[in-house]
Amino acid sequence: MKKSLLFIFMNVWGIIAFTQSVNAEVQKAEDRDGWLSKGSLGLDLGQLLNINPYVGGGSNRLSLGGAIAFKANLKRGLLNWTNDFGINYSAQKIGSGTLSVGSKDKVPFEKALDILKISSNIAYKLKEGSHWAYSTDFFFQSQFSKSFLDSVSKKIYLQDLHNGTYNTKLVSKFLSPANFTLALGMKYQEQPNWYVFLSPLALKSIIITDQKIANLGVHGTKLKANSTNYKKSSSGIGALAHAGYTAKLFKKLNFGSELLLYSDYTDNPQNIDVTWLNNIGVEIFKGLSLSFKLDAYYDDNKLNNISDKNAVGGISGQGKRTNIIQQLILVYNRNF
Repeated sequence: MKKSLLFIFMNVWGIIAFTQSVNAEVQKAEDRDGWLSKGSLGLDLGQLLNINPYVGGGSNRLSLGGAIAFKANLKRGLLNWTNDFGINYSAQKIGSGTLSVGSKDKVPFEKALDILKISSNIAYKLKEGSHWAYSTDFFFQSQFSKSFLDSVSKKIYLQDLHNGTYNTKLVSKFLSPANFTLALGMKYQEQPNWYVFLSPLALKSIIITDQKIANLGVHGTKLKANSTNYKKSSSGIGALAHAGYTAKLFKKLNFGSELLLYSDYTDNPQNIDVTWLNNIGVEIFKGLSLSFKLDAYYDDNKLNNISDKNAVGGISGQGKRTNIIQQLILVYNRNF
């Protein structure tokens, strides 16, 4: 985990160090009372049609994905309420036809990415002109659709398959699992383009609505007393730090970074849970940009699949690992 996070940190810090030498553009609209909202739609599309291919010439490929984000901010006197909603989803299908002779099942779509996030922060300044505010911070993350793991290929499909060599089982769905954090603390914001939130009292919980998914034993819940079933929820109390930074350079380059650090007082407090979201956007023309996303997630209580290029399906067992996601998408932005 440390090596992976250090690699991301060095690259992102280089960008931040450069952007701090340039005055970030501050939107005057953020200083006015009332609602300010903004939406964006990203598209990740790859398509190849190969009809009657020559021997060894390949096969059809279809990749569909995108990102939907919506931001709504309310400023009214000393009150500032910030809300963010986002879905990042991607799936692909390689090949065509049926799975086997006499089968009606078609070649399925594989899931590539599935993230649903909601965050909200309410801040009330100590007094007019103060950079400090009493604040409450909320963060929620789950998945959008069901995921089925194939026992042989170790690939994730969007449908349950029991045909030929395909033998899948349900491993995730909406609210299974779901993670959320609720924290009370203080927010410091001197400039509109950056902030720091600190909380000595933060509740972090995971819920799993499906018992079979809970019984996978990878989401951080513990076994029930005198039972082979895992608990469907788990909670901890700890400290949370949440920081964000944005900058605009040369009227064409946008950079944003958001970092959440959490330490559980009662469960290995020295092991920090990390959520680090980074985005670099290059504006092609007004409203349309090419966006490079690089995110990192680490939860000390959860097990991730271990990537291994020499293993079947690229997965070699499970363990505590940093999940790193990189994505390049076209994004359309619009203010409301």
